[in-house]
Amino acid sequence: MANVERISEIAMQVITFSGLAKSSYLAALKAYRKHEMDEYKKLIEQGDQDFTQAHEAHLSVLQEEMNTCIPQITMLFAHAEDQLMSAETIKTLIVEIVEILEERK
Repeated sequence: MANVERISEIAMQVITFSGLAKSSYLAALKAYRKHEMDEYKKLIEQGDQDFTQAHEAHLSVLQEEMNTCIPQITMLFAHAEDQLMSAETIKTLIVEIVEILEERK
């Protein structure tokens, strides 16, 4: 049987770090709009660090599931995965938008 308390703790880590990553990525886009390239780069890097922490927490649950063959999913964990994926999508879109704008300069 899955350890729901442990999965819930990890889910909250994923949600927290994914949220921090999304906030940094969106702040980076605002910095770019103000032509603050150093701040843009700094915020993207901060977002990447937070995203990595979220991803590592998520991976620990996946590895446990693989090792035990016991499903490790809860609604909270599904929400955490959604937050992780949205952070990744936001970063991808922001980086692509900035690259398009840079090419047009």
